[in-house]
Amino acid sequence: MVDIWPFYGTRPYNQDAKTLIAPSTDHLSIENIESFRKNNYWNYLKILNPVGQLKEKDSLLEAKNHFKEMKENDVIKKDEVLHFYIYQIELGNHHQLGFLSLASIKDFEKKIIKPHEKIYESRKIERADQMMNLGTQIGPIYVSYPSENNIRNLLLSKIDKPPSYDFESFDNSIHRLWCINDSTFIEELTSLLKKVNAIYIADGHHRMGAMGYINQKNPSNDKFMIAAFPSNESKIFDYNRVIKDLNGLTKNEFINILSNDFKITNKDSAFRPGKKNEFGMYHDHQWYALEFISSTISNNFIDTLDINILNNFCFTKILNIKDVNNDERIRFIAGCHGLGALEKKVNDNPDSVAFSIFPSEITDVIKVADNNLTMPPKSTWFDPKPLDGLVVYEFE
Repeated sequence: MVDIWPFYGTRPYNQDAKTLIAPSTDHLSIENIESFRKNNYWNYLKILNPVGQLKEKDSLLEAKNHFKEMKENDVIKKDEVLHFYIYQIELGNHHQLGFLSLASIKDFEKKIIKPHEKIYESRKIERADQMMNLGTQIGPIYVSYPSENNIRNLLLSKIDKPPSYDFESFDNSIHRLWCINDSTFIEELTSLLKKVNAIYIADGHHRMGAMGYINQKNPSNDKFMIAAFPSNESKIFDYNRVIKDLNGLTKNEFINILSNDFKITNKDSAFRPGKKNEFGMYHDHQWYALEFISSTISNNFIDTLDINILNNFCFTKILNIKDVNNDERIRFIAGCHGLGALEKKVNDNPDSVAFSIFPSEITDVIKVADNNLTMPPKSTWFDPKPLDGLVVYEFE
């Protein structure tokens, strides 16, 4: 049983939403982000600051002052009545329809809201510092719920009218939002979610950890904002890797050792895996297809995930990468950047090697979460995502 609540959302009022929302650092370069920030005086980037750079009290004060200034100038305004917010995202031929609401910290603690990634202490505290500084959650935690026709039909019944917001974001995705304060709708959606056994965190694990940390500091902050979408509409892309060097091996030595566990085939062009246990590899201006053939893999479900096959049979075994989350030799490249981004990274550093990976599936995410397990870092790239700053939740 999942509990949800409507809330008084703070949202764009006298300013276009498109210029207020915070572009993702995963989609844009640092230069593009700085340009976006400079060209839009009113923008949540000035409030959020990239995680890892918010270290000085001056930065915290600057963020707090800008948020206050936005409210004082009616750039954003808090709703005076409780709402659920129906949220539709469109990217190319892909559509997903869900909603924004509040959820309970207790449901996270009771494993009704389930994670699939490890939450790291330092990143959790950085997120918590940002939120406590403002008393506000700027970005929702993206969750996925088992697809359910009754929920979908209820949401569809309310989107025949023009949305309150309808715009194209920086990544060419279309975002539409309907602000619903109808009491019957609120009761029906709340009731339908009580019939759902569990929901799954897709993106925002460290925000989730931060909200739990904030609740420990102040038990009255016992809710957090989610953007919930059905599992059959939550799209996962590949999350690829570039390794800085071959651990002192020559190309031929590396390929010979790798061939003990993988069938290796030369390819004439960039290779994107089409199924599980298949990988692409790029090194020295040459693409390869890798097919996992080893019979030594354990029956542990986590070990059978493609990303762990690559971790265990290549990164650790051959390239001597013991800690994939912290080793400076590994870089993670989101699939939205395409295989050309892998080629460029390797061509700029000829000693490096890149791997393209078949995307994780939502069924894998759910199975991992249901068994209280965790996937390796950067295993899932959910895209498109709900935006930071479209609706924000000021702690009540």
